[in-house]
Formats: sequence, C-alpha cells, structure tokens
Amino acid sequence: MTKPSKVRMAEDATGKRTTYEEIEVGKDLGSFEWTVTEADIERQCLLDEHWHEWFVSDSPWGGAVAPPQIQSRPPRWLLGRTYNIRGVSYKHDFEYLKAIKAGQTLTISGKISDKYVKRNREFMRWDTFAHDEDGELVFSASRVQCMDIIERDAPREGVGVDGGPKPERI
Repeated sequence: MTKPSKVRMAEDATGKRTTYEEIEVGKDLGSFEWTVTEADIERQCLLDEHWHEWFVSDSPWGGAVAPPQIQSRPPRWLLGRTYNIRGVSYKHDFEYLKAIKAGQTLTISGKISDKYVKRNREFMRWDTFAHDEDGELVFSASRVQCMDIIERDAPREGVGVDGGPKPERI
C-alpha cells in the first residue's frame, strides 16, 4: 500500500490553486443564466438511473420536471468561475422551492459566506440562489468545501492531475 501524500497541491491543469488566504468572506461570486434543457433532464436521469414518471412525462406541476439533484451542479459552476478550488465536499444544504422544467431559464448567483479552520484543515462555505424569470426563488444551496484533505501545515508544492473546472452542463 502506498503512503498518503504529505504535500498539498499548488496547481493543476488550469493553473494556480486558490489558497485559504485568498478566499474573501462576503465576496459576490457574480451570476449567470442557466437554461435547463430536456437533454439536461434526460442526462441527470441517466446519471442517477432514476426515471420517475414525473421526470419523463407528466407531473403535478404540468409536464415533466427536472429531478431535484439537477440543482447540485450550478453552485459548483458558480464557485469555479472565481476560485480554483478542489477538495472534499463536507456539507450540503439545499432548499427546493419550485419545480424546474425544460426551457426554464434560471439566474444563479451567490457569495462566499464563511471560512474556517477545523482539525488543522481549511474549509470555506458559499451560498447560492437560483431565481426564475419572474424573480422568484427556485432553490437555495449552502455548501462547505474542505479545501484540501491534507493538513494545512503541509507544504503546498504539488502539481495535481485534476482537469480543473468542468463544463457548465449536466
């Protein structure tokens, strides 16, 4: 068995990784529009192997709706536009307020809400909000990321093989 690394990643395929010190609590992460397509919904169902009738035909909301887990990617896309962070997802809090349908355009926005050190590891929290075309809140998400599984006093000198931010699609 190989020994675990004692070096934190300094960079990856997309460049320098964001350090804990560079995270700004209160920073606005901006916003972007995401139009949910039928292909997005189908892909999410395929990924989850979950083909509930509401996702493929009719639902109480009139027509097919997206599975709730489709809402897990936009917060990560938003963060990746500002910070190059990898690590381990530590906590996820989601509130789903309205069903999402194909063709619907959502405005995704968010901010950095906290950062802290726990057990000698660095954590950061960001909050994300999705509003529909009428300005109504569709979902909110609060996520905490452990920025590196390696303790913070380990040197930051490694080069990661991670491909960096993923395409903003399901």
